[in-house]
Amino acid sequence: MKVNGFEIYAEKDQSVISSTLRPQDLIPAFLHVIKDTPEYRSFWFNYPEVVEVMGVEDDPRWESEAVLDFLNERLMDIMAKYAPDGYYFGSHPGNGSDFGYWDGQLLD
Repeated sequence: MKVNGFEIYAEKDQSVISSTLRPQDLIPAFLHVIKDTPEYRSFWFNYPEVVEVMGVEDDPRWESEAVLDFLNERLMDIMAKYAPDGYYFGSHPGNGSDFGYWDGQLLD
């Protein structure tokens, strides 16, 4: 779907990733969704502490403050920026480990 002039690799009302809260699962899945955005391109230069652990499943740095801050503050904000009108990015109200672009009316 196109949002804010960029292709986003996710569908409305469908999971981007579910059944996990591990940063090593969430970060690559979220980055895939925004792979054609300026934020994705800048990620590789601006977050070396995260880039260093990409693809290394059991690296203890996945739980570091730098990685968790990137996920919970920066990356979640970027994902929200690309939410279609009337939708939000985050966990589904019925399942805290099911992330996607959900209809904002679900929150009412």
